[in-house]
Formats: sequence, structure tokens, C-alpha cells
Amino acid sequence: MPRVGKVENAWESIFKKYNILQEIDNQGIVKITADQIKEFYEPRLITKFDFSNTRPPILKNNELGILPIDNGTYVIGKFNLYMNLKKIKSDPEVLDMPSYIETIDPDNIYSEANALHVAVLTGMLDKVVGESLVQSISGRMRANGFSFTINSLDGNKNIKIDVTKPQIEVDGGYEGKHHVVVVEAKNTITEDFIVRQLYYPYRYWSNKVNKPVIPLFFVYDSGIYTIYKFCFKDPENYNSLELLEAKRFVVRYPGAIEKIKKMCFSLTLVEELPQSVVPFPQADSFTRIIDIMYLLDEGSMSAAEIAEKFEFDKRQGNYYISAGIYLELFKKDSKSNSKYTLTQLGKKILYSNLKQRNLKLAQQILKHRVFNKAFRYYCENGRVPNKKIICNYMEMDPSLPKGRTRARRANSVLAWINWIINSNF
Repeated sequence: MPRVGKVENAWESIFKKYNILQEIDNQGIVKITADQIKEFYEPRLITKFDFSNTRPPILKNNELGILPIDNGTYVIGKFNLYMNLKKIKSDPEVLDMPSYIETIDPDNIYSEANALHVAVLTGMLDKVVGESLVQSISGRMRANGFSFTINSLDGNKNIKIDVTKPQIEVDGGYEGKHHVVVVEAKNTITEDFIVRQLYYPYRYWSNKVNKPVIPLFFVYDSGIYTIYKFCFKDPENYNSLELLEAKRFVVRYPGAIEKIKKMCFSLTLVEELPQSVVPFPQADSFTRIIDIMYLLDEGSMSAAEIAEKFEFDKRQGNYYISAGIYLELFKKDSKSNSKYTLTQLGKKILYSNLKQRNLKLAQQILKHRVFNKAFRYYCENGRVPNKKIICNYMEMDPSLPKGRTRARRANSVLAWINWIINSNF
């Protein structure tokens, strides 16, 4: 992945050389080729922005987006490229992994493809679509030409875009008796996503098959699988994407939770350190903390480098580092004050087998009073506590965050408790 600063500098240079802002003011859109971009950076590395906040500042600050329209040709304009994802508040539906499956460990989901395999084996996709599906599509393909309109962000009329032969990629494609399904998969929760990743495959397959094509956006994060079912109300309008329903799922591991319940009630709880020393966690993806453990095992990294690796801002990088310190997994590198490495405990946990790793991580979480209370609530009530209850737990300790900060931290408590509930021990 290219360094953020180099991407920003490359786009600044491209805009300056080709006077792109002025051209957009004059014409509305600007076409640019891979050869023009290549003078400053490898095009395939700096033309793909899956989320609105990953765009370089010169695009983001001018409300600009970029779309591929042919093999090696892109168009830049004030396009409404992204769609916000609604937060789903309903409890996840619990599904069982078939007992005969040995080649997939649903607690060690290392890629979007791996998560999609779990979704298929447990019947998640079938439940959302409403019929039995088999995989029939995957990988990259070159689409035939099509045209569409896209909403402008500057108040002008819709812009017409002509696409010749763009490359498209489908993370998962499935077919049933009555529908074809195209899936865009992610392994982290996002605030928005670029509609192109659903629209181009939708148009491609709609032109090739007689069955209706259903676009799904699929997210796996912290043990929870979320599936958003969409439709394009007007196939020729990029922005006609409409959410039909969204469902969340977890995969059950019979017997595993009993081991954690026993541990939770026997732990000696630790006293929270002052917030100025070790802040209470604000890191909503526990699997991301595990990912960072593997990164730090390869060598020390700064919060900025971690943020760049996972395509979130530096502030989030600091949050995840602080969360690892809170759990005694990370520490400052003795050789560099700006970088972090694994503690001895972190290494010991990382080198354990999967079940022991998860058990030890759960122990590091549950020895903290708020997390322990939240998990006990789950044990006694059969459901996780809501944010208000968690905030009340935090209120009992004057050293913990207050006000709006407390509510944000409660999200992390819920995410971590859900990770424990859905893990394999």
C-alpha cells in the first residue's frame, strides 16, 4: 500500500500539471489516463478509494470523485459516488456452522472470501435473498460498454457517464432459481462505501442474464456478519441504490461460552489506571486489535503507520494503540518513542494456539470491571446489556470517562463482549 503522503503529493502534482480544478469548472468533468497518472505514481495504487474518507485531500476538499470508464481511462468530477451505511440495531440471528466442516475456522476469518464461505455454509445469504444459492461468479472481468447518469454535488443536473470496457471485480456471485446475486465484501465496519463496487457488476450481469440481479453489501467485523440487501430502482441511475433490508448474524460454537462464563466469575479484577495514563478503550473492532498484534510481531510501528495500513485516520490509529496498551498487549518501543511493539504477554498470547489465544485475550478483557459486569449481565440475562446499562457501570468508577465520551466508549464494550460471545475457545 502506498504511503499516504506520497499519494497526496502525486494527486497535487497531477491536478497542477493538468489544471484539473479549472477544467472541472469549465466542463464539469475531466478525463485522465493511466499514462498521465503514471508520471507521478502507479495508477492502480492511487485511483481506488472505497470509502469517502480515504480520498486524498485535494479530491475530498473539492468534493471530487474518480471513476474508471475504460481500460486505463478515468473520469473526475463532483460526483455523488458514496452511500452511507445505516447502523443496524437489531440483535444478530444465531446460526450454526455445519459440524462436518473442518477446513474453515469461523473464529479465524482472515479475508473477505473466507467470511463469505462462512456466510454460504451457514445459510446467511439464503436467508437474506429468500432462496437457496450456489456460487457461480467470482474474480475479475471486463465489462461491455454501458451508460448511466450520476448525481452532481454542485447543484447541476445529473451527469451522463459513458463507460466503454472497465474492469470489474466481484467478491462473490451466486445464483438461485429466481435470482442472481452479486456481493461486495468488507472485513471492517465502514460509514459509507463507493456504490461503483455494486453498480458496475450489477449492470454487467443484468445485461447478461434474464433473472433479476440482487446487489448485496457484506461486512464481517468482530464476529458479526452484516448483510445489506439493495436494489437499483432505476438501472441507468448510479444513485438510485435503495436499501431493502439489513440483517446481522453470528455463528454459534456449542459449549465454548461455558468455559468463559466460569472464568469470568472467578477472575480477580484490576483497578483502572487514570485516564491520562491509559485511556478506557475506544476501538470498536476487536479483530482489528488482533490484526495489529500480528503486524507488531513483524516489527515496531507508529500509530500513523498502523492507521495507513488499515486505511483509517491517525486518531483511530492512536485509539487502537491505546486499546492494546490497556490490555497490556502493546508498549512503546524502547528504541523509538513514536513506535510500539508487543509486550512479552502479547507475544505469549499471539504464539498460543487459536483457542488458548482467544481464552487469554478474553481474560485480559474481563479482568476489567466494566467489561466483567457487561459479560455477567449477558450470562444472567441471555443478551448483551444496552449502552445505557454500560454507561451506568462506568459511572460507578469516577476515574472512567464521563458525558458523551462515556457513550462512545460503551460501543467498544459492546463490540468486545460480542467478540467474546462469538469466539471459539
